[in-house]
Amino acid sequence: MNAPDRRPVLLVRPDGNERDAAALDTHGIASSIDPYLQTRACDDPMPARRLVGLLSAAGAQAVLVITSPRTWGHLESAAGAAPLERAAATALNQGLRVFATGRGTLDTLPEALAARAETAPNAKALVALLNDTVLPQIRALPMPVVEALAILPGSLIARAELPEGLRAGGWRVLQLPVYTTDSRPDTPTSVGALACGAHSAVLLRSSSAARALARFAGPEGIGAGTRVLGAGPTTSATARDLGLDVIECTCTEPTALAAEVARVLGAPDTGWRDGGEAPDELGPDHPSRSPGVANSPLLRAARGERPERTPVWFMRQAGRSLPEYRAAREGIGMLESCLNPPLAAELTLQPVRRYGVDAAIFYSDIMVPLKLAGLGVDIVPGVGPVLDHPVRTAADVDALPELPDEALDPIREAVRLAVAELGDVPLIGFAGAPYTVASYLVEGGPSATHEHTRALMRTSPEVFDRLLDWVARADTAFLRAQVLSGASAVQLFDSWAGRLSEADYLVHAQPASGRVLRAIGRFGVPRIHFGTGTAALLRAMRDAGADVMGVAADLTLARANDLLGGRTVLQGNLDPALLSGPVEAIDAALEQILTEGRLAPAHIVNLAHGVPKDADPQVLAHIVDVVHDAGAEKGE
Repeated sequence: MNAPDRRPVLLVRPDGNERDAAALDTHGIASSIDPYLQTRACDDPMPARRLVGLLSAAGAQAVLVITSPRTWGHLESAAGAAPLERAAATALNQGLRVFATGRGTLDTLPEALAARAETAPNAKALVALLNDTVLPQIRALPMPVVEALAILPGSLIARAELPEGLRAGGWRVLQLPVYTTDSRPDTPTSVGALACGAHSAVLLRSSSAARALARFAGPEGIGAGTRVLGAGPTTSATARDLGLDVIECTCTEPTALAAEVARVLGAPDTGWRDGGEAPDELGPDHPSRSPGVANSPLLRAARGERPERTPVWFMRQAGRSLPEYRAAREGIGMLESCLNPPLAAELTLQPVRRYGVDAAIFYSDIMVPLKLAGLGVDIVPGVGPVLDHPVRTAADVDALPELPDEALDPIREAVRLAVAELGDVPLIGFAGAPYTVASYLVEGGPSATHEHTRALMRTSPEVFDRLLDWVARADTAFLRAQVLSGASAVQLFDSWAGRLSEADYLVHAQPASGRVLRAIGRFGVPRIHFGTGTAALLRAMRDAGADVMGVAADLTLARANDLLGGRTVLQGNLDPALLSGPVEAIDAALEQILTEGRLAPAHIVNLAHGVPKDADPQVLAHIVDVVHDAGAEKGE
């Protein structure tokens, strides 16, 4: 039996790749996300503005059909959110019905529309619903004879299946193009890896994707043994016309499509699983479901809202410069502290009591999952994590023990104890990203060059990727235990990813981090992703599955917002080096950070790294006061 192909599948949509990646996860198939496409507003804003007038006059004879999560945001940008929502409210009062394809689209609509919207899984089902059920209802209304009107705002290059099906059924269809999709202006980083055969396949979801692949790579730029997979006949036909050797998949729904991809790649029906808990596994009593925590400034900002004040917290062992922290830990080792539930809970709570921050970060360390799995590891004062036996061969990886569920009981108890004292302050769960943890495993301890890690990645990529998978499983179990016990958000911390090129990150690190983030994303809690020295990786790290991107000191927030297209919540980024300087310099930096943070959808203030051990607690308290006093008013 052939060994499974561990090379990742390349996903190139402009957005929405996470659903395909999550479906591939269930078959043990790794994926890399590097968009070859971009969406942008149409040059002509009039169709979006026309919709405002149409909605104001619409009544029970009309339906509004939204088929993409991208549509409403582009409508708001062109027509204005307030006029659009007022017109929609008027239309709803006059009997307009709203339809959306899929949960993802529904979640992007304003609350009033989403509450009244009816859904169908795809265009074919929507045509059947509107033609067979809704149209007869409209024709039966006691009103003068009018044409039933279907209003379809959406893409300039939308597929014809929906409008043609509705016209054939008897609707008058009005299409309003508000955005379009085309190739991104710069060459994607993954083009080089694709040519070298670093990917098992590239998945094309649209004709636009096929054209982008042909533009950036072409038939000759796709490595031997790399399949080109087309989702559906239209996409596949376009790919063939462009000279691409495409394998046509008949399904487009993510779960069914992933099963087809698995068959093409020869992947087993069962593979690496992420645990299976859905968001409703948290239950109504989970802290994130309580009104106080759900409406806390931290969680509101993480959802992209603008709370009354900008939230602020300090990452990692946030209280380690406090005298009460040193007193509590006197004579107790780092890992021992993390695995003592009452002590870990106390150390989690100390920064909240002292500073009044808007979230608690769970007191832990990235080595804790390794310790719980039974590996010989210690944190040596003045040195850092040290492993008894480095992991550098296939046999070493094969010998790694899985993390037993019962070993996580001290983590669960510590989280429960902390949450019981936090009230409406959310707890953030914490883990080290797979690449960083794997680097420590390979090096056996801290390293300035990561020589052994880079050697294993390049000479034995299959072995290195299996090691990353092992860490991803341990990370997922570790974070799941925290979330199920009461954490309302998580942060994945990647200390060493900044040492990688973007190409290596996409092929090796992103697939593993993505599996962790997607597994936790199923709970519905916000996911923060942070790494040091990762300016060149910011988009790729976001695309791994982050809701909030932490920004280190190597980028301004304004530049980070530009790189992420202005659509991602930012966290950061006060340089910890400023904490030992004059307060005037801190205040000036905070003013710039708060100003630039207003450019993003929302902003959470934090340091650009962890709290230094010698930080003055009064300085940290001052930072919290400045941020809270500044409020969250948007600049001009």
